[in-house]
Amino acid sequence: MRYFIYVWIGLAVFACLVAAPAMADDDVEDVSQLLKNKIDSVLTVLEAENMAEAEKKEKIMSMVEPLIDFELMARLTLGRAHWSSLSDEQQKRFIDLFVGRLKASYLDKTTFYSDQKVIYHPAVKRGGKIHVPMDVVTGEKTAEVLYKFYSAGEKWRIYDVEINGVSLIKSYRSQFNEILRNGTVKDLCDELKRSASE
Repeated sequence: MRYFIYVWIGLAVFACLVAAPAMADDDVEDVSQLLKNKIDSVLTVLEAENMAEAEKKEKIMSMVEPLIDFELMARLTLGRAHWSSLSDEQQKRFIDLFVGRLKASYLDKTTFYSDQKVIYHPAVKRGGKIHVPMDVVTGEKTAEVLYKFYSAGEKWRIYDVEINGVSLIKSYRSQFNEILRNGTVKDLCDELKRSASE
């Protein structure tokens, strides 16, 4: 379903990692238009009847990858305490496995594409961040989707997505906390590796 596609494109950022930038009204409109353009481009690829699935996935990934801060998302899913307890080698391994899992999950979900309606809403400022809400309508069902952006130098990048009020980052964090509560970092990495291969 297209609902899952938007999850990928898909919590607050640690205050010590992301400083709140000065924000102009133009930034809000620019971010909103940036996201809309990306989603429209992805949908154009998905609707292409003369393009092989493998080629579609490659094109889509090249479109969305620059927009999403995968490394920051990986760190946020662990939380400050767990992240700081990892060695440099463990941090790198976790990032590689987590990002691999997200990408594989997203590309798998593109095969469920069907015709839905997207209703865009005005972007809003939230401190130094920008939130872009929209509704994704599938038949009689509507999913409320919220994209969260932060300023990464001269670019705005996604660090979290909410679906019907549920944060993607917080959902992963809850799962990972449960694994780490009863196991080790190796157990978590093994689980991510297993999930990516399924």
